[in-house]
Amino acid sequence: MMRLGYDLRSFLREETGVGVYVRNLLSHLSRIDTENEYFLFSASWKDRFPAAKLPRFERMQFRDLRFPVRALNSLWYRWKRPSLDFFFGTALDVTHSPTPLVLPTKGRKVVTVCDLFFMENPGKADREARRFFFKKAAKSLEEADGVVAISEFTRKAVLERFRIDPDKVRTIRLGLDGFQRKEAEPGELVEIRARLRLPSKFLLFVGAAEPRKNLGTLLEALSIVHQRFGKIMLVIAGRAGGDSLNLRRRIAGSGLESWVKMTGYLSERDVRHLYRLASVFVYPSLCEGFGLPLIEAMAGRLPVASSSAAALPEIGGDAAVYFRPDDPEDMADKIVFLLSDESARLALVEAGERRSREFDWEKTAADTLGFYRFVLGRG
Repeated sequence: MMRLGYDLRSFLREETGVGVYVRNLLSHLSRIDTENEYFLFSASWKDRFPAAKLPRFERMQFRDLRFPVRALNSLWYRWKRPSLDFFFGTALDVTHSPTPLVLPTKGRKVVTVCDLFFMENPGKADREARRFFFKKAAKSLEEADGVVAISEFTRKAVLERFRIDPDKVRTIRLGLDGFQRKEAEPGELVEIRARLRLPSKFLLFVGAAEPRKNLGTLLEALSIVHQRFGKIMLVIAGRAGGDSLNLRRRIAGSGLESWVKMTGYLSERDVRHLYRLASVFVYPSLCEGFGLPLIEAMAGRLPVASSSAAALPEIGGDAAVYFRPDDPEDMADKIVFLLSDESARLALVEAGERRSREFDWEKTAADTLGFYRFVLGRG
């Protein structure tokens, strides 16, 4: 039996990429693993971890500490104490951090690296990444006993930048939940279209409004699409981020106020419905270690126009059309192509649905469990 420790704070509140990863990993581990014991930890001064979000492990201990998040991060990332073991009063065999920074523990340490954007573009990275990741990642990855990379692109980037043993870096791709494959009831689609005041045709982007998502260039491309194809709305579905204020200014300055809708954070169910209502999914990101919305859109039978940067072509394969993320003309060309060519749309929809079936959270969980055993010398 292994004692396995996790920090749940990434999906305490609104979930973005890392939170979605941790929640799904633990949820599917709870379905396939009845042997090992799981030690789950959360901390916040004002927010308590929702009981409904806890995975249902047969063997589990949970601690929810009333303690400021930033203070705990400072203790952990600067001083490496107290250990996660301390909060449970027992020695843990493996702790798994969903970030490049190890969790303090007396046992083995596994980290997940989603991408290295925080190293390559620190000025555009979020506050937490600038504060800790940029300075601490190299030492942390050296200290880690195992490193999970969520794509082969990320694994290669890690090995090129850091001098660490290749044998301890394992590619384990993210998955797709069966929930995303479920067809929506017609009444549900009618309800969300009315609630969000959506037109019959629109372009869709899903993600936080962060500088790395390159939404400013998407706005430029939208203006070109309006000239070449006609007026069409762009829906940006995701939480506010570091680029939100700048984005709103650009929307106002370009006269696109009537043609861009920023919904803010939406539930997983609402996002699933948007994939089924939109005309084209557009993903202009400058850097992604995986790009989960790509395969979510494909599972929703929505044609995809994606940036050709980083891991996105690896994940999308031949089931998307790709554009240069720094070229609004190229981006607009691909969007207009998918709006105009019905046979191309249908071919991409079928290819995307097949492609999405190659990604499964249960496989992600099983491969991760096998990696823990490897790290402990049991695999």
